[in-house]
Amino acid sequence: MSEEERIVAGRYRLLEHIGSGGMGVIWRADDERLRRTVAVKQLRVPAELSEPQGEEMVRRTMREGRIAARLHHPQLITVYDVVTDGGQPYLIMEYFPSKSLAERGTLPYDEVARIGAEAAAALMAAHEAGVVHRDVKPANVLIGEDGTVKITDFGISRVISDLTLTATSTFAGTPAYLAPEVARGGSASFAADVYSLGATLYAAVEGAPPVGDDANAMKLLYRVSSGEITPPTHAGPMTDVLLWLLSDDPEKRPSMTEARDALAAVTEERSDAAPVAVVPAAAPPAEAPTEAAEPAAGAGASAAPAAAAATPTARRRRQVVAVAAGLVAVAVVAALVTMLFNRNGAASGDDRAAGGGSSSSARKPASTTTSTTTGTTTTERTTTTTPPPATSGTPTGQPVAATPVAAVNEYYALVPGNRDEAWKRLSPKFQQNPGGGRQGYYERFWSNISSVTATGAVQVGTNKVQVNLVYTRKDGSQSRERHEYTLVQQNGMWLLDSVRRLSAA
Repeated sequence: MSEEERIVAGRYRLLEHIGSGGMGVIWRADDERLRRTVAVKQLRVPAELSEPQGEEMVRRTMREGRIAARLHHPQLITVYDVVTDGGQPYLIMEYFPSKSLAERGTLPYDEVARIGAEAAAALMAAHEAGVVHRDVKPANVLIGEDGTVKITDFGISRVISDLTLTATSTFAGTPAYLAPEVARGGSASFAADVYSLGATLYAAVEGAPPVGDDANAMKLLYRVSSGEITPPTHAGPMTDVLLWLLSDDPEKRPSMTEARDALAAVTEERSDAAPVAVVPAAAPPAEAPTEAAEPAAGAGASAAPAAAAATPTARRRRQVVAVAAGLVAVAVVAALVTMLFNRNGAASGDDRAAGGGSSSSARKPASTTTSTTTGTTTTERTTTTTPPPATSGTPTGQPVAATPVAAVNEYYALVPGNRDEAWKRLSPKFQQNPGGGRQGYYERFWSNISSVTATGAVQVGTNKVQVNLVYTRKDGSQSRERHEYTLVQQNGMWLLDSVRRLSAA
């Protein structure tokens, strides 16, 4: 029987060899039990390992695979199963036709920032679940045919590298993307993932890692441990963000959430709003209250001398903060005026719609809503009977959903047919989040969906909603997911503010 015909673990039929590397080979395979296409990664035990070391590699690989299988996010490659066959470990994963960032060559900084923001969103979800990737590098950042970014190989290749280094004093693979503290023998942390992401993005925009290329892995390891890097020259507005991610001191790096936001700011050509690689000054003394202290650049960051704030980048950042504060103040005043107007006899939602020259039924899909309330938990199901026509302007003139559950149901009544209006039901934060929003990504996703059904929406807490979704794609395939949305009220509307995927099938 040829390799292409072999069945792994009595279930996964290997169909096509689609990749290989130092860790082993990857196959496109058929899961004969669930009748779906999967990727099977066969991890080979290096010949230089002794039998006990090989057994240890299998044990640790299985453990890392089980950890990775707990993670669910649109930008993470899902691990379905971990099995052994003939003494060799196999990972059974989501099949995702793609090329790695290592295969893409040098890219423009704005494209790298987009990829980085989506990768950071995936790693942020892992960090929130308490999981460190430990091996972020270009080969583990995958880019699909539609531009979708996914992260793969949580901790797996580090198992092989660690055991090989112990057995032979030779580093397996490249240490060019390790954080300095890890290269010095320290343990990997969330901050180490941030550095590795920075090194990965640096290589994508500069053409080589921040410590350079060298065939001698041990020489690279020494350079990494020194904490020195070559300053980027092609990163443009992304330069400050890269330097922040690549700080030698883990305490001075951003969190993965801050990294995502900073990269998204570069993508949206708002580089001045991105945090810069200058540690913020300490709070001013009480006798000089004319300049407010800025928030720390990263979790646990120590205060730097006040002279650091005198740099041009720091002055520019304070100007941006001041402008942002002014805009917030204007928004607060506007919200108060709106609230007072509504409280003092403003027309009802239906009357405002009529005054605008169209009835509420012309603005929203006809639907039947059934509600059941028990304590603080509300469950609703909305069935759309008429797709809504495209509209223009803001959604504030439309009848406002009375509950977060109703807002989620109304949102899914709009997509995929009326994406422009549905986009307005997302908060500005959600719209800028590469993992869930940004209109180009949003349009690409929904352009492949023919319909979506939302059922079982249930409110959990004051502003969170969980809902079951069935996506039907234009090729006829379906997928089922359960999402949890956090909503916020802005200008009197419930808007979707963030999303977490709870399960997928």
